[in-house]
Amino acid sequence: MASFVTEFKHLEIQLEDIISATNNFHESKVIGSGGFGKVYAGELSLSQSGEKSLVAIKRLDRRYGQGDPEFFKEIRMLSCYRHENLISLLGFCCQGDEMILIYEYASRGSLDRYLSSADLDWTQRLRICIDAAKGLSFLHDPNGTQQRVLHCDIKSANILLDKNMTAKVSDFGLSKMGPANQQYSLLITGALGTPGYCDPVFLETYSLTKESDVYSFGVVLLEILSGKLCVANIGCELKVYVPFWKKSYEENKLVEIIMQNLMQQMDPSSLKTFSDIAFECLRKAREERPSMSRVVEELEIALESQEFPDLRLEVLKKHEDILMAVDPLLIYKTGKQLKELLSKGLIIEGKTWLCLNEKGEHIERIYIQSCVDENLQHPSDDDIVNSRFPGGRCYKYKWEFKARVRGEYLTPHISYTINLVFRYIYEWDVNSHNRPLRYKIDGESKAFIIYPSTHMREDGWFIVPLYHFTTQHTTVDLQFEFEGHNTYLLVAGIEFQPSEEKVQLPVFEEYQHIVEAASQSLFYTSLDELKQILSKGVLLNGYKTWFSLNEKGQHSHMISMEDCLIPNEDSTPRYVSDSCSRFLVGFYQTNDKGFKTHVKTQLLSPNITYTVNLVYNSSTYGEQVYVDLKYRLRGETTTSVVYLANRRQYALLHMAELYQFTSDGSIVDLEIIFENSGTNIDGVEGIMFRPLKKVEDQLLEDDKVEDIETISDSDTYWEPKIPNDYEETLKLSKVSLEWKTKKELYSILCKGFLLDDGHQWFSIDKNGKKCQMLSARATVIDDNNSNWESSNESRFGEVLVITGGYKFQIGRRIEPQEVSPQTTYAAYLVFKLPQDQSTFEAPIKVYDANANFGGTIPFIYLVSPPHTPIIGPKLNENTYNPLNRYKGTTIPQQRTDGWMEVKVWQFKTKTTTESVPMDLKFEHHGKKDLKGLVVQGIELRPI
Repeated sequence: MASFVTEFKHLEIQLEDIISATNNFHESKVIGSGGFGKVYAGELSLSQSGEKSLVAIKRLDRRYGQGDPEFFKEIRMLSCYRHENLISLLGFCCQGDEMILIYEYASRGSLDRYLSSADLDWTQRLRICIDAAKGLSFLHDPNGTQQRVLHCDIKSANILLDKNMTAKVSDFGLSKMGPANQQYSLLITGALGTPGYCDPVFLETYSLTKESDVYSFGVVLLEILSGKLCVANIGCELKVYVPFWKKSYEENKLVEIIMQNLMQQMDPSSLKTFSDIAFECLRKAREERPSMSRVVEELEIALESQEFPDLRLEVLKKHEDILMAVDPLLIYKTGKQLKELLSKGLIIEGKTWLCLNEKGEHIERIYIQSCVDENLQHPSDDDIVNSRFPGGRCYKYKWEFKARVRGEYLTPHISYTINLVFRYIYEWDVNSHNRPLRYKIDGESKAFIIYPSTHMREDGWFIVPLYHFTTQHTTVDLQFEFEGHNTYLLVAGIEFQPSEEKVQLPVFEEYQHIVEAASQSLFYTSLDELKQILSKGVLLNGYKTWFSLNEKGQHSHMISMEDCLIPNEDSTPRYVSDSCSRFLVGFYQTNDKGFKTHVKTQLLSPNITYTVNLVYNSSTYGEQVYVDLKYRLRGETTTSVVYLANRRQYALLHMAELYQFTSDGSIVDLEIIFENSGTNIDGVEGIMFRPLKKVEDQLLEDDKVEDIETISDSDTYWEPKIPNDYEETLKLSKVSLEWKTKKELYSILCKGFLLDDGHQWFSIDKNGKKCQMLSARATVIDDNNSNWESSNESRFGEVLVITGGYKFQIGRRIEPQEVSPQTTYAAYLVFKLPQDQSTFEAPIKVYDANANFGGTIPFIYLVSPPHTPIIGPKLNENTYNPLNRYKGTTIPQQRTDGWMEVKVWQFKTKTTTESVPMDLKFEHHGKKDLKGLVVQGIELRPI
C-alpha cells in the first residue's frame, strides 16, 4: 500500500481538509449513497491558486460490502482512463481507517432520478444515452489502443449528469481489466453487478465479457424509453421488468411500455432505430449483441432522425445511386453521417473514388487500371507512396499509352477540370525536366509544361490539368492518348475536379505579354513565382515558340521549325513527333537536303550578346558530335561552317552555334539558308536565341620552371620538391649528370633529359610531379602509311611523317615508375602541320579503347577552328568568346620549342604498382587524307 500511495501522491488530499469541507461528514452534506458508502458535497482547494471548487466526496463504509480492493481499483482506473463521458477522479484520502475518493461534482445527480420526469424530453434522453454510450465504448476500446476495461456495474444510478446534462459513467469499484486487441475479453469471476441489469449468461456461467456491459446498457436504454427502473420492490418480491419489455418488442407492442408523454414527441424513424438497437443489446447470445461503438452510431442516427427528419431523405435523394453502388447498408446511416462519408470519399466498385466538395459538387477520381485496357505496368511496392487513390494500382509510365476515361457521377451543368494525378518515380527528375507532357484528347493534340512550384501538392503528387469542360449530364466519355515521356512517371489515375473560380493574378508589366501569349494557364502569386516558372520555360503562340529566363534573368527564345521554316515548293514539310521536343509538331525531317528558315523575335533582352543556334536531335551520343553544317544569311555570298555541336540537357538533343550578335531590344529578323542538311542530323527542332555564356580560356602552356637562379640555398622558406625515386631515374640517363647542391639537382630535373633508350624525355614540374615525353617511335602503331625521318628539331632526333590515310593510332602502357601516383595527367599530341593545312580544318575524332582508365577527348582540332560569324557591329572583345562555340573541345596551342600541341587524353594514376594502358585512335571524320602530319610524340603532364 505504501508504494501505491507514493505512486499517486499527487492526488492525495489531507483528511482534515475533507472533514472541514463536509462539516465532519454531517448528514446535511449527503447527496447520495451506494455499495461503497455515502457521498457528500463539499468545497475543496485542488489547485495552487487556493481557489475552492465544489466536489463529490465518497466515504468508504465497509458495512456495505466493498473495501480496500475496490478503493484502490477506482483510483488506478480513473487516473489512467480519462474521457469527457467518464466521471473524473480529483483526489483521494487514505489516513487511519478512512478511505475517501474525491470526484468532479455532477450537480444534476444520477440518471435514475430523472427517468420518470416529464421535463426530460426525448431529445435530451437521446443525448444522455449517446454520452453514456461513448464513455462505455471508450472503456471497451474498439481501436485496441489500451487495456480493455469491463465496467461490470452499468446502471442508471451509475450514470451521472453535470450542470449541462452531459452524462458521465461513474463507479468503477467493480471494474475488471482485460487484454486489448482481441475480439473477445473473457474473465471468470464471482458474483457482480446489480439485479435486473446483470447479463443472464454471466449468472449462468460466471464468465464476463464486454458484451455483459452491452446487455446492462441495453437495460438502461429501455429504462430511458419506459420512464422507470428495470426493477421494483412489490411486497416482499423484487420484480424485474426486462422480460416484459422484450416480449412487448417481439410482439410489436412497444406502445405498452413507452412513457406516455414521450409518444407525441418521437419521430417514428428515431423510435425504430432506438428500440432496435436497445433490444439488440438484450439478445441471449453474446455474439449477436452489438459493439458499443455501433450502439453509439445507431443512437446518433436516432438523434439525427429526431432533430433533422428530412436531412437523411435529402441526402438519399441526391446520392442514393452512389451509396447503393458502394454498400446498400449505407442508406441506413444518418444524413449527417452520409454527408461526412461523402465529403471524406467513397470507393465505388474498386475503380472510382468519389467525394463531395464544400459546395456539394462531385469530385470523381478514376483509378488508372480502369482506364488502361492493356500493358498496365505495375511498379514495385517501394515506388508507391501515399497514393491519392486508396487501394488502387498505379501505372509506371514512360512509353505511350491510351486511356479511356468514363466519368459516371459528375454534377451536371458545372465546369470541370480533368487532371492527371502522378508523381516522379525518381526524386531527381522533379526539377530536372521541363519537357512538355504531350497528349491527345479525342484526337486533339495538346501539351503541358509541368512546374513543381505550382503543380506539386504537399503529399508529393502532381496534379496536371489536361482539359476543361462544362458538364451537360452526370456522365462523360473521353479518349486520351499520351505520348512517350522522357522520364518515368507513376500514374495513379485521372480526376474530375470542379473548376475553381478564376483568381485575378497580379499583373507584372514586364512579362504581361508573355503570360498573355502562353499556351497554357500560368498560376503565380508573386513576381518571384512567375520568374521561377519562366526559368523553367513556357510554350507560347499555340505551342510554336518557347520562352525562358536564364539565371541572370536574361531572355531566351526558341522558334519551332513549324513557325520558321520556309517551305519548299516541291514538297510538303514532314515532322515527326517526339517526347524530346518541346513542340507539339516535333522535329522537321530534312531528308538529307538543305532548307531555309525565317526567324523573327522581339523577346530578347537589350544590350545582351546572343548566340543563334540550330537545335536538332541525333542518334549519335556524346558531349560533342560532328555536324559539318554549312549555312549563310540571305544576301550573303560567304558560306560559314560549324563542324561540332554541343549536347543539350537530353542525350539526343544537340545545339550548333551559327551566329553571335548584340541585341538592341528591337525586332530581330533573320533568313538563314542551310546549304546542306549536315551530318548526323535526324530532325531539326528549331532556332534558339540564347544569351552568350562566357567560357574560360583553355590555353594550354608548357609548365614553367621556377627561375632558380634567384633562389639561394640559404633561403629556408624554399624547399625543392624532388621525387623520392629520382636516383633510379638518373641512372637511366643517356649522359652523365652532375650536381653539387639540391638547387642544381632540381634544375636538372626540371629541364629534363633523355633516358637510356633515347625515346623518353623525363622531367618534373614545379610540384615535383613526374613528366614524360614519349617519342613517336615509342607510341605510334605504324600502319605502313607513314615514314620515319631524321629531325634536328625533335629532342628524339627523329619524327613520324604520315604519308597517306585518314587515321593513325598510338598505344603504350604507362608504367608506374614513369609517373607519380594518385595524380591526374593530361596527354598532349606534339605535332607540326604541312604548309597546305586545308585538309586539317575539320576536327579529328579521338577513340579511346580503354575508356575505363582515362577520360575521352572526343574531338581535337589541329588548326584553329572557324570562329562564329558575327552579325552587325563587332562585339566587345571582352564579350565575344570563340571558345563558347567549342566548349569541351581542345584547341591546338603553340609551344615555346616551335612545335604545336593539343590535349588528346587524360587519366588518373592510382598506386605505385599499377600501369595504365594508353590506346588512342585518331580519325578524320570526313575521311580526308592526313598526309604531311608530322608527329614528334606524346607528352604526359600533371593537371
